[in-house]
Amino acid sequence: MGFDLDTTFQIDVDHIKLKEAYSTIFRLHNPKIPFIIWLLENPNSPLALPGKISLHDHDYIHILLGRGISPPDEAFVIGFTMGNDLNTNKIHLLIFKFFAKFIYPYPYKFSKLDLINFDLGFIYGKKIKIKQINEVIFENYHNETIKYLRNYFGISADEIPLIQHIEI
Repeated sequence: MGFDLDTTFQIDVDHIKLKEAYSTIFRLHNPKIPFIIWLLENPNSPLALPGKISLHDHDYIHILLGRGISPPDEAFVIGFTMGNDLNTNKIHLLIFKFFAKFIYPYPYKFSKLDLINFDLGFIYGKKIKIKQINEVIFENYHNETIKYLRNYFGISADEIPLIQHIEI
């Protein structure tokens, strides 16, 4: 299965188990995360914002949302996890957007378009039925299919392409 990780996943993963999808899609993806990003986004950081999630679990969210690792995809996924966290407030959003736009190093820095994708992800994260998805222990779901997990968490396979169309 060959594809470009800089684009949105265009493969049909509905019937693939989560563990298999992860090993296929992210097996070569092991980025070095800058300290400032770790500080705001990692659950082990004392200053992490709501929506904080481990890199491994963050990658599972990419799979469930059918997103690649381009900057707009990253923005959407981060927005999604922050929007899905019941503790996120306007101050958290201002802090995150300021750091993502002005402090984060390249290639993690957000453009205006990335901020729009972040907002779309935030709105979608608020909408789904299961909250605090950033606290889910995804290892418990390794043997479930992507289709099952999307249904379980309330992520609509039909809405994913519509959201991506809005972005374009």
